[in-house]
Amino acid sequence: MSYFRKNEGVRKIMLQWLQQMKCSYAKKISELDTALKCDQVSLLWRQMGNDKFRANLVEESYCCYSKSVLYANHNGPMYPLALANRSASLLRMKRFKESLADVALAIESGYPAEQRHKLLLRRVDCHIELGQRSEARSALSSAIEHAKALNLSAIQTLEFEKHVKILEKKLDNPVCEINQDDEFQLPECHEGSNTDFVSASGAIELRRSETAGRHVVAKASARRGDVLFSEEPYAWVTLPAEEPACEMCCQTDINLVPCSRCSRSVYCGAQCRASASPAFHRWECAGAQFALFPTIGIAHLALRVLLLSANEGFPRIPRAFPEPKSAAELFQGYAKVDNIHIYKQDTPPFYRMFNLVTNFDKMNNNDYIQYALTATMLINYLEHFTTFFDYLPSKVPYRLSGGQLRLFAGALILRSLGQLVCNGHAALSLCTVEEDDGLSGRTITEREVRKATAIYPSAAMMNHSCDPNIINTFYKKRLIVRCASGLPAGAEVLNCYGPHRAREPAPRRQAQLRAQYMFTCACTACRDAERRDFALLFSAYVCQSCKSPVVLSGQRAQCRNCSAALQLDRALSIIDRAEDLALQGEQASSAEERCEKMYTAYRLKQQVWHRHHTSLRAAADRLARLHADLGDYSKSVELIKQNVQSLEYQFGSFSVEVAHELRKLSDVMLERIFKMPGHPDYRDWCLEAHKVIKKAVQLMELNYGHWEVLVKRLREQEAFVASLLAESRTPETADCVQPQFALQPEDMSVLQTGPVTWGPVVYTSKLGTRSFSIIRNLYRK
Repeated sequence: MSYFRKNEGVRKIMLQWLQQMKCSYAKKISELDTALKCDQVSLLWRQMGNDKFRANLVEESYCCYSKSVLYANHNGPMYPLALANRSASLLRMKRFKESLADVALAIESGYPAEQRHKLLLRRVDCHIELGQRSEARSALSSAIEHAKALNLSAIQTLEFEKHVKILEKKLDNPVCEINQDDEFQLPECHEGSNTDFVSASGAIELRRSETAGRHVVAKASARRGDVLFSEEPYAWVTLPAEEPACEMCCQTDINLVPCSRCSRSVYCGAQCRASASPAFHRWECAGAQFALFPTIGIAHLALRVLLLSANEGFPRIPRAFPEPKSAAELFQGYAKVDNIHIYKQDTPPFYRMFNLVTNFDKMNNNDYIQYALTATMLINYLEHFTTFFDYLPSKVPYRLSGGQLRLFAGALILRSLGQLVCNGHAALSLCTVEEDDGLSGRTITEREVRKATAIYPSAAMMNHSCDPNIINTFYKKRLIVRCASGLPAGAEVLNCYGPHRAREPAPRRQAQLRAQYMFTCACTACRDAERRDFALLFSAYVCQSCKSPVVLSGQRAQCRNCSAALQLDRALSIIDRAEDLALQGEQASSAEERCEKMYTAYRLKQQVWHRHHTSLRAAADRLARLHADLGDYSKSVELIKQNVQSLEYQFGSFSVEVAHELRKLSDVMLERIFKMPGHPDYRDWCLEAHKVIKKAVQLMELNYGHWEVLVKRLREQEAFVASLLAESRTPETADCVQPQFALQPEDMSVLQTGPVTWGPVVYTSKLGTRSFSIIRNLYRK
């Protein structure tokens, strides 16, 4: 690091590149996009929003108004106008709390007094809809007082009084009920918090050994779903996305509030924006303007480690060591600690971050040089585009020269890069994407999307297994680790760093782990001869003699069960015929013809592929959708049930894959109930649907947490089906189901949220490919 810092040629090239980036991106990119604030761009988006709003395209108008908010100069007239217009769209979308927030921010930002009476009445409306009657009356009085002070025309006065009367009538309506807040408590750690292992459960402990290094062991038994870690990250960065997350708390689906200087950083509210600015964004704003951070990938998180560490203040080294006079001596002092003791709750968090493994000693020299050059470039950025090094001396508890402070900062970024490649986590959220294939109408695909990359020093202590015994869930940026199954006392707590036994065979898993983590995996799934290549089963052919799986190796394959040879040419010929039929089915003009040809193709594939083949599941999924389109829900249900059984075999009964397939199954079952209420099997269908939905709720809560919107929707469906059963119950089944609350038949439309969620579900890795594909690909962009 010192070599590159002293090399003027390298530093000059880095500075030229940074200046070129600034000239290319820190400007108005087009008539509708700018990295800086521009009221002209904001006005164009607001005008488009007005057109959409007048056309009753409320959600589209909201998107336009959000763009207007993003680009408006915060000290100019466009910002409060954009906020006010967006609040109107939010009111129509029944997002009342967010509408209130926009009203308040518009007034705070100088919304014109002569138009403010309309905005104040909108605030009244929101309070009424939220059931906040006292707040509504107070807001109404304020609106009336404000209007009296204005010189309104006769027409304006008449319109205002008319609106007031409507609101007064709504206020006097006795049916108006208080809406409950959607607040909830996060789950607590099993056996309480652990004073010796910060952010960890009292049921686990951190140990150290020669063979396993630092690792996590259960000191008390735990059950499936018990929380083992609940940890906020040491550092995090959000990732570029069409629907951005808050840069401070990583919340998704936000009513964005932008940075006051740039148009590239957004937050979920003014509070998060105010917290982010002193912590890191004041040093990152310039880089965000000239698109630096999407270019450098994971190095952005390494920079964030430095900025957040400085914001908290670097701790002193242990008293046993002499006061450091250089960056190298300070580094040595931070490293000479007990790397188990630093996990006690009273230890500065910086020590836990600093002492994560880097694997620099095993790293390829080219990678190390690339990381060092990146760290040098970031120090150049901080030197020439920010005042960070004027601020840093007050945050380091020792007197170092300016050159040594820069060397210390660069070395910390370099060290963090090595640590993040080995220890970084992808913070995930679940989203749905609606698509239209032009043939069968809308489809919804669920995706786990990476909203952020973060570092969790306590959870990073878990070792890898290709067959993990934990599940990772996220609430905003908090990582919550649960038991995936019963965990006996003395068992090691094992995470999956990416390669999983159910997805890839052992040689491929081990190659990936060696490439990034520099070790050869020797977990049970890799050692066990029968389990190491379990994943190959799901691309296997079927033996024509005994129906056992036949794994293709080279150009010849033989059944391991009965020794019969696979006739590969015949098998490939049948698959070709099946694919041709499937293509004809996709191009067929009628749904009935599509279904017939796809069914024939599916039957041909069943002759060749083993019953758990991944492509066979995909064919069954497509056929199930066609049956549902035709209203033949029972055939659709049976095909999805087959896929549920196959997924349980591959991933386990409590896996996220099974959870999503059960959600799909419940959607089709509900469609059957809605469309065929007079069928003789109606009650049996309700009972079966209730059982499936209940199981889906259990699995979705386990894999995602009860705070997810999709879990709430499933709970509503569960309660609705329970109410149907309660209405139609017989003495024999009176005690089968107890509804949580009764819904009327007219509520059916509320629970029908759109088309069935078809798939297959698209997953990114859950944690750590979870590191491999996520983190390495980010850096190598």
